[in-house]
Amino acid sequence: MEDQHRMFLQSCMSRGILTGGEVKLLHKFVHQRFGQPYEASRLAEFVNTINIHIRPLHLEIKKIVNEVTEVHCYALANNAESDITRLSSDYSVNELEFFKKLVEAVVESEGGCISSTEALNLTEDLERKMTKKDAQDLLEKLEKSKWVFQDKGQIYLSPRSILELDKYIQDQFPAMATKCNLCNRLCITGKNCPRCDVKLHNHCAARYFNGQSDNICPGKECSVEWTDLPAPKSSQAPRSGGDDEPGQSQRKSQRKRRGEDN
Repeated sequence: MEDQHRMFLQSCMSRGILTGGEVKLLHKFVHQRFGQPYEASRLAEFVNTINIHIRPLHLEIKKIVNEVTEVHCYALANNAESDITRLSSDYSVNELEFFKKLVEAVVESEGGCISSTEALNLTEDLERKMTKKDAQDLLEKLEKSKWVFQDKGQIYLSPRSILELDKYIQDQFPAMATKCNLCNRLCITGKNCPRCDVKLHNHCAARYFNGQSDNICPGKECSVEWTDLPAPKSSQAPRSGGDDEPGQSQRKSQRKRRGEDN
């Protein structure tokens, strides 16, 4: 790992999470900083080189899509620890208890988010007293550290939380911790099939159903038609791997089962 890799990693460590655009700019900057040849198309290779060196430390730079804004993000995730209590060096016991209740409230909510008022009211359930003002300050601290983010008065778990607390959320809330049927990532905010247990991220659903005439559920044993489908918010909608869009192989299988493919 060379100097440009180390500077890139240090920036990821200090900022926690970066958008795809920020990562591209950082990738270019570190090469220019050390006078190294720069090729934008080699970003994935560059990040993989870093990951090879930091995986023994149980760290990895991972790519994820913000469930709400649908913006591609890169986050430095800790693969060894997936529990909120590991944040004890940055937060007090009472603050961690509040964060746990916040995560629980968001995961168990119908829309994958709660209002700021609901968040502040969580102070009433804490064992140790916390004022609404202290809770508001803590929410701002959590948002600054990229653990949560707010949009139109609603509080969501950030991509960083979904990446780093994946195992914690699945262990603590197995009934609510659903994975997207297409990308197989934890899905907090998304669309549910009206009949079966399939759940999709909004961006995955938008891509999967794009161009379909019948909008049939991707569930293997389900043939219900989905309605109220989300429209893609950006042209950066993610792919699940290879050249196929998320769910393209599922659509092909469905058409084959219905006799639409030769």
